[in-house]
Amino acid sequence: MSRRAAFTEADIRRAMKVARSIDARSIVEVTAEGTIRILPESVRTSTSEVDRWFEENDEG
Repeated sequence: MSRRAAFTEADIRRAMKVARSIDARSIVEVTAEGTIRILPESVRTSTSEVDRWFEENDEG
């Protein structure tokens, strides 16, 4: 049996809105345990193929 998330979609949207207002490139992690983490981009531990594409094609 799976455990229900301890947060709602609205909670995630609020967290992302705040994170992006402080730093547009901040990282928002949502864990399976129900934790929402907001991290500065410099904390990034791995880079996905999608992230690499965005970094290579960043115009700003």
